[in-house]
Amino acid sequence: MDKEFWFRRWQKNEIGFHLTEPHHSLAKFYDLLQVQQGDSIFVPLCGKSPDLVWLRKEGLNVVGIELSRTAVEAFFNENHLSGKWTNETGIPCCRGEGYKIYCGDVFKLANADLDGACTVYDRGSLVALPPEMRSRYVAHLAALLPSGSRVLLISYIYNQAETAGPPFSIPQKDIETLFGENFQIEILAEEDALLSHQGLVARGVTQLTEYVVLLTRR
Repeated sequence: MDKEFWFRRWQKNEIGFHLTEPHHSLAKFYDLLQVQQGDSIFVPLCGKSPDLVWLRKEGLNVVGIELSRTAVEAFFNENHLSGKWTNETGIPCCRGEGYKIYCGDVFKLANADLDGACTVYDRGSLVALPPEMRSRYVAHLAALLPSGSRVLLISYIYNQAETAGPPFSIPQKDIETLFGENFQIEILAEEDALLSHQGLVARGVTQLTEYVVLLTRR
């Protein structure tokens, strides 16, 4: 999978992964992130997710990154937000009204780009990455975050033989393998989520478990 894959998906509006409402687990477990109004939160591979608006309404400054400029511009336009494009750090970035959404490669971000964020909300990043990229992503995330930082992660388990990702199936044992060295891991919840993922149903998935993880940087 390469960048062109995601560019094509957004250009063709093939965005079955996009949710039109904030994810219910975000509200349910938000307090565990231990953030206060005015803090910054990092949302990798954010698309045009309504979760960004929900987080902003909680008083947080939202720092995201997304490969597709189409997605970034759609987020600002559809939410009637004014955004100004800048390129101060070498990565194009749209800023406005408590949002800073980078447009580029997540691996090019540095700690200074996150505006002090020590919390992360990952609903669509890890599950979007093929196996060969996940270790690199987790190592990069660990390098960006200071000790004590918290990550709320949402992931899926299904029979990968039924359809190719993304989103990919990531067994919970893989979470321990990926994050165990640098993060404390707590599985918060898991549920049958097949009915709320009709895009995967249409692709042949017959069972889907969604689970929520709290990660704390060691």
